[in-house]
Amino acid sequence: MEVATGTAHWLGAGCQRRSTDQHPSIHRGRGTTEASEGRTGQGSRARSRRGRASKRPASQARAEARGESDVDTMSATMAAPTFLDVLVDALDKAGAYNSQYQEPPAAILWPDEKGQWKGLTPELIRRGVPLYTLGEYEPEERRGPGYWLRCIVDRTIDPPHSERETPILYIPGFGREDVRADEKCPFELRPLAELKYRGVLWNQQNSRDWTVRAFLQNKDTGLGVDVDSDTATERGLIESLPELAHQTQQSLRGAAPIRAAFLDSLVIRDSDRSVLDWLANAEASRSGLRDRELAAFADICRDRYGFDPESADPIEAARLLGQRAAGWETTWARFVEAPHRYSGVVEALREARPEGPPTLFDHPDSWPQDNEDAERRLREGIAGLAKLDSETARTRILELEREHGMRRGWVWTKLGSSPLASVLEHLARLAETTRYPLAGTTIAGMAEAYSREGWRTDIAALDALSAAVGSDAAIVRDAVRSIYRPWLEAGATAFQGAYVAEPGSYVPMPPPTVEEGTCVMFADGLRYDTAMRLTEILNADGIDCTTKPGLAALPTVTATGKPSVSPSAGSVSVDSPRPEGDAVPVWPDSGTKVVATGLRDAIAAGAVQILEGDRLGEPSGRGWAEFGNIDASGHTRGVQFESAWGVELRRIADRIGALVQQGWRRIVVVTDHGWLLLPGGLPAAELPEHLTDFRKPRFALLKPGAPADDLPTFSWRWNRSVEFVGAPSICSFQGGAEYEHGGLSPQECVVPVVSVSGSGDTTQPTVVSHDWRGLRCIVTVDGAAVGTHLDIRTKAGDASSSLAGGGSEVTAEGSVALLVRDDEQEGAAAIIVILQADGRVAARASTIVGGA
Repeated sequence: MEVATGTAHWLGAGCQRRSTDQHPSIHRGRGTTEASEGRTGQGSRARSRRGRASKRPASQARAEARGESDVDTMSATMAAPTFLDVLVDALDKAGAYNSQYQEPPAAILWPDEKGQWKGLTPELIRRGVPLYTLGEYEPEERRGPGYWLRCIVDRTIDPPHSERETPILYIPGFGREDVRADEKCPFELRPLAELKYRGVLWNQQNSRDWTVRAFLQNKDTGLGVDVDSDTATERGLIESLPELAHQTQQSLRGAAPIRAAFLDSLVIRDSDRSVLDWLANAEASRSGLRDRELAAFADICRDRYGFDPESADPIEAARLLGQRAAGWETTWARFVEAPHRYSGVVEALREARPEGPPTLFDHPDSWPQDNEDAERRLREGIAGLAKLDSETARTRILELEREHGMRRGWVWTKLGSSPLASVLEHLARLAETTRYPLAGTTIAGMAEAYSREGWRTDIAALDALSAAVGSDAAIVRDAVRSIYRPWLEAGATAFQGAYVAEPGSYVPMPPPTVEEGTCVMFADGLRYDTAMRLTEILNADGIDCTTKPGLAALPTVTATGKPSVSPSAGSVSVDSPRPEGDAVPVWPDSGTKVVATGLRDAIAAGAVQILEGDRLGEPSGRGWAEFGNIDASGHTRGVQFESAWGVELRRIADRIGALVQQGWRRIVVVTDHGWLLLPGGLPAAELPEHLTDFRKPRFALLKPGAPADDLPTFSWRWNRSVEFVGAPSICSFQGGAEYEHGGLSPQECVVPVVSVSGSGDTTQPTVVSHDWRGLRCIVTVDGAAVGTHLDIRTKAGDASSSLAGGGSEVTAEGSVALLVRDDEQEGAAAIIVILQADGRVAARASTIVGGA
């Protein structure tokens, strides 16, 4: 009692020790029924509870307070216990006692003379540990002076922990020997001194304070993990403690012996990214790191990358990056993955380039000025193609491809610094495909050859023209013309010859059969090559489709071709009178011209729904939709149309996707004609206007008795007795236009029929809403069946393009939270897809990662 009495005068009457019956919480503490082994070195509070199961663990009390099942909590913990799990368990066991012989401890005292555990106290509190720290008065942080801690223990103030839990008093800056009930006790600890007898000290079996190293290495209470004894590792244990605490015991044992480099990697999780951030902007990088992160970063730079960020010039480090010095290979790969993120690195590399010409072992792709020099040489090479004949120009293009093609794999292409190297890929493809003329001597043979391979030449030309930007566009157009025009001319001449030799072999395709559940979509001017690209887009969207060739009605203009592919084709007069001004047929009963509005009325009269605008119709019936502005854009913009056709195809694909999602069983895409596109304009052909009733760029109707001379003639689809003359080869009667149609050529006459398979399910799921919270997207869907999957992708139909780890199944509530793990994807365009059980895309919605 002497000690108790001596202690009491420091505490004051209001906080003096109360009897057991004044502490009802104590009776609800933890206990065991095992025999006591006695408590040594700590008065009547012995360490006999070590290693014994408590009657009611504190973890269970905390779980119940949160409304959780203790079984669930423990099973999750024991599956792969972390450093933190083991520590919490050790603190729990520290308060165990034998309820038959001992009173429960009033508190667990945790002395920490070196203050090594301070960085972990916030995490312990978040885990629900009833932890309180000696220090300045900050009750919201569970920190305060000794008198406040005594009030927490004695519950003279209302503490946040339950009465069933034993409070843990963390005492940084003081060791076990400082907790003493005599005059030598530090002033700050005097209110707590008597708890040495009423409570229990948590320390090692050898009575020393628990250090982080000791706890890691201890096989009984701690994790049993070997740790290096050097100073750097000692410092790293403390600096990395918040991250170290979340490592599993298994992973730590696998990394043993724990060394400084491993600990630094926990603090700086992505060292490559951190180094690139530092190279891009050293000052901003430093300001974004905490002290312990700065120290770890400096250690990593010295050990792995061979430079000291505290003294080195960033240009020196950039040179090591560009030279792919030892340890820098993955850093360069990381830069190549997302160069836009590290814009400052580009200029650092520019300044860091070694003097003199590159050697055999250098990396020319590292230095931006080397790529710029190569781009200038390529520009000169492409500019000179227009002066060459087609065969020499093709050879030169392929030589340039061998010299510069590799640069498309360089990082500078991603940054938009190699536009001509990108164009060259398409020019080389064009050079290869124009080596040989289109095969075949008959209409059927040439149509088959064009639909199999010929269209690839046309799409290569379009791709080359589309890729050219700015001032480079002019030289690319000249290059395309130099090798594309002769191939176009040869194909058109041969096709016209085949028609003249056997006119009856040219049979326009019939209109598609419109059954129940079928919607016919008319896309004006959908040339065969663009239809093949549309097929690729639809397949990437997860929509099943096929494309087959047919022959367009003649002449290849909308007035003739559109009625021919419509459901009302059979109602149009095949004895239409000689046209005036254009090849427009008539209705047989009224003799009125078949114009757009009248055609739609006739289609509707046949019990076919007209799906104007964004209407989706009733998918159990039949439908007719018109969509797309390809032909209008071509006439308006000429060769500059190359920048619009890709956008139009995307719009058409989205419209088809909406119809599929609506539940149409089958969508058939048809068109009226193709077209010719030649940079610099189609060559002119002479046909005096006074010899014609009317004259269009690619065909004309001669006056009766006017000679056709050597011009190819062909019969009208709506009256075979009416014959038109076509412009020879790829010429135009009104020369100069770059985009035209109406005549005889594979590009104008061989047209696609795109057949899309829908599900026929009118209860397709839909994306109702999606809300980004950082990189987590909360998606709500409607109509999703059991087994329906949700994902975020860059390509709807490509599972390998998932940004959300493959996605997850829709919950019963119709919502899913998807996490994009790569923060470098923030701001990128993506697609939310609803997938059926068989993996097919049932619905899609565009989004921007992280929100707009």
